[in-house]
Amino acid sequence: MVGNKRSGMLTVARHDGSTEVTVAVRGEIDLATAAQLRDAIVTAVADAEPDMSVVVDLAGLRFIDSAGISVLLRGRRSALAAGREFRVAGAEGLVLEVLQLTGIWPLLSGEAA
Repeated sequence: MVGNKRSGMLTVARHDGSTEVTVAVRGEIDLATAAQLRDAIVTAVADAEPDMSVVVDLAGLRFIDSAGISVLLRGRRSALAAGREFRVAGAEGLVLEVLQLTGIWPLLSGEAA
């Protein structure tokens, strides 16, 4: 584990592997915590080697609102602009349902619609 930050109801941990940088998220992403996730994704994209991907692991996430969705979409856009692959993994329960209902789960996860 490279870093671990906690703010309010959100914990973000970063793990650097040989082929990907993983940003693991636990807790809740809302307007109050979205900037913390944004900063973690921006740093992961900037630090990743050109042949590495950036993965945001949502397995520990209990809640996401529109601010969190916006951060994930912007993170994807910035990773792709930097030539990095980007995907979201591990979403389940309410978080997966929200991402599916908004129609962005296939885009973020790489899974077929």
